[in-house]
Amino acid sequence: MPLLHIALQEGFAGDAVVLRINGREVFNQPAVKTRMQTGFAAACEENVPAGACRAEICLPGRPLTESIDLSVACDTWLGVSLMPEGRLSRRISTEPFGYV
Repeated sequence: MPLLHIALQEGFAGDAVVLRINGREVFNQPAVKTRMQTGFAAACEENVPAGACRAEICLPGRPLTESIDLSVACDTWLGVSLMPEGRLSRRISTEPFGYV
């Protein structure tokens, strides 16, 4: 089974974050904060069946929830950033994200 890597990246400032993959909670942290030097806040990974997959990102303190539908055939990286206007931005890659 492929791995789905979810990286919380830019814009998190002590936010509570809950991540679900295909409806199952895989990450729940009360205070996620981006490290300004690297643009990285937190990450999790989960084996998923190949094919359709849904990742849900919830920031209960905002309140903000977004579902992202993916087609996963091999290891996949999903980068999620919190934009200044309060929306979520995403990047999908078949290669790991680089952090300095």
